[in-house]
Amino acid sequence: MKTSSEILKPEGMLNGTSSEQISNSVWVRIALNGFMFAFLVGNLFYRLSTIFDYSIFIKGLFLFLGVCSLFVILFPKFLRACLFLFGASFFLFGFRGYDIQSQVFETMVVFVAITVFFVNLRRKEGAGRDSGRLNRELVALVLCYIGLSVFSLMLLPVGHIVKDFSLFGLKSSFLQMASTTPNTCLYPLAGINRLILYFVFALEVSKGKEARELFKWIFVGIFVGGVFCAFVGLLDYYGIISLKWYSWTVTGYALSSTFLNRSWLAEFILMMAPFVLIGFMSKIKGVWWKILLLGSLVVCEIALILAGARGGWVSYPFILFICWLFFYFSEEGRLDSFHFRWKSVIKVAVSVPITIIISFLLIFQVFMPLSDYLRTQEGVKSLSRSSKSTSQYIKRQTARIIEPSGRVRAWTQGIDVGREKLFFGMGYESFCWHANILSGIPESYYTINKDNKHKRVLDTPHNIFFQLFVSGGVAGVILWVLIIGYCLMILVVDLVKNKRLLNVPVIISIISFHLYGIFQSMQYIPMIWMFIFLNLGYAMTIDKNVLPDRVKRLTGVVVKVMIFLVLIGGVAYFTDRGSQGLAEKYGLMVYAKDQDWHNYYGFYHREKWGKEYYRWSGPRAVVRVGGNVVVAFDIQCHTPGVEKDPVRVVISLDGERIDEVCFDKKGCIKRQYCVGKKVNGEEHAFLFEVSRTWNPKKLGISADGRDLGVAVSEPRLTAS
Repeated sequence: MKTSSEILKPEGMLNGTSSEQISNSVWVRIALNGFMFAFLVGNLFYRLSTIFDYSIFIKGLFLFLGVCSLFVILFPKFLRACLFLFGASFFLFGFRGYDIQSQVFETMVVFVAITVFFVNLRRKEGAGRDSGRLNRELVALVLCYIGLSVFSLMLLPVGHIVKDFSLFGLKSSFLQMASTTPNTCLYPLAGINRLILYFVFALEVSKGKEARELFKWIFVGIFVGGVFCAFVGLLDYYGIISLKWYSWTVTGYALSSTFLNRSWLAEFILMMAPFVLIGFMSKIKGVWWKILLLGSLVVCEIALILAGARGGWVSYPFILFICWLFFYFSEEGRLDSFHFRWKSVIKVAVSVPITIIISFLLIFQVFMPLSDYLRTQEGVKSLSRSSKSTSQYIKRQTARIIEPSGRVRAWTQGIDVGREKLFFGMGYESFCWHANILSGIPESYYTINKDNKHKRVLDTPHNIFFQLFVSGGVAGVILWVLIIGYCLMILVVDLVKNKRLLNVPVIISIISFHLYGIFQSMQYIPMIWMFIFLNLGYAMTIDKNVLPDRVKRLTGVVVKVMIFLVLIGGVAYFTDRGSQGLAEKYGLMVYAKDQDWHNYYGFYHREKWGKEYYRWSGPRAVVRVGGNVVVAFDIQCHTPGVEKDPVRVVISLDGERIDEVCFDKKGCIKRQYCVGKKVNGEEHAFLFEVSRTWNPKKLGISADGRDLGVAVSEPRLTAS
């Protein structure tokens, strides 16, 4: 017979193992929380460095966001209101990633993410049992996509970028990264940061016990803000108010509201409109409430019609169909047991065209006569649209629905750039940078087939799937399709099993995102890109146990295969660092548009002034030249206030100071230096160190947001 100590021994061992597992789990959670905290704080510093000095208003907004964040952390009961207001502000940020509005938006995302992070810590959520609520398979798939995207950065000239950053300094480097345009190699860096930030935000909101409720308040806020956006857009379109002070739209002939472009407004409306269903699910009852909700859909429909975006016109009837379907097959915020009823189907089939007809009747019978009347009134005559111009515009846009030639030309740009590296792609968000280089190479796919493209290189291929193809190749497209497919699967199964009605608008919004994505690269507008991560974040709250066991096992295998695929991708990117494979393929010295680009560090892009090419320097910049030559430079200084505070430029050659130039007035100074033979076959390096820089945008001189030193001409070399 066993002694009591022998009986207890196995149990003790088991407890020890269990304790060790718990301890390891705690350390993992601490490490993950530490990473997220460090990432969010780093982003806060990044934003502080890039927008804080932009204007007094931005400074005030930055401080206001900080105070609000601290208040909600101390009083977590206000978190729902905070997220509602955050969602309601989305309509203000329909701009490109390098516009100040989008930079402000990402700053808000950082502050709200930090707020949710600390609220979760205070409530001890996102740990232990609560962390098990996350759908880890979906999280793993998204992480695989992020991992593949991060690895793809190795295709960029990383060494050159690091040297540039060391010369520019941290703040100026951050400023470049935040405001860079898609035709530079820094644009993917900003895109990767945005990608990780949106994922971290979605993950943090997904952790808590009330995660679905928090997402609901974000979605409600987005819908309320979206309807308001459509309404004020109508007022602007008909000259009652003016939004030009804010949006400075590039599509002034159409309704664009607070958005820079009418198409981006259409994207937003299509994605937010399904959340009208939350109103039908609410406890508020009565005919007037339903009329208000349906009226909001009509307002959105009118805004879409007057925006004239073909993608919106094609996609919105689908949204209306689903909304009416839900309206007729739901009762008091609950799904009925589905029974096929011809009566309800006929109601849906009739309601969709009736809603559209009502929208057109309001435009032609109410708004057009009203606009003609307003044109006769002093004060709005020059702003309002005439009924004739509106009618012609609608007819013109209707005719363009069946003429997609412009989009096809954009799509072929994406296809031919992606063809260079089919399986793992050209690198995350690097389409425009690659297209600008490949368009100058006669043998590239892009140039061989240039007749089927636009004459200029576009910022994007205007299609989310071709954008994914260029970024990650076939592997990237497969990963994204798996993410969205798995997401839709768990949402639908959970809807059927648990009757969770909030799944319905999320499903429609995800489908709308990709339906409109046929006509636009959705990553181009940060706020729109954020929207899909909110939907993914909501799906992360759904337990994988809603799925059948066989599907769960299959999903586990798929996740492992994708992890292996990402690792293979990492190896492929590493072996082609700096895209040198393309350089060798086309006989280039370096893979860049300018073949002498690798001789300049700490400079901005080349500019032609008269007959000479110049490059603006940052605080420190390097020019490499060969040996045994006489080198001549023209150095120009245009720094404001140079008369009171002279600018000094110290020039060194191979680490030895050889000259100093002092500018006490704006102008150009010529310098000439004799350079000896190369040492150990290495190029000679001229270092320019500028005493102070200036930023035209911050000084209100121009839209140029760079920190500028002096402008240095390309070296003129003559044999010594």
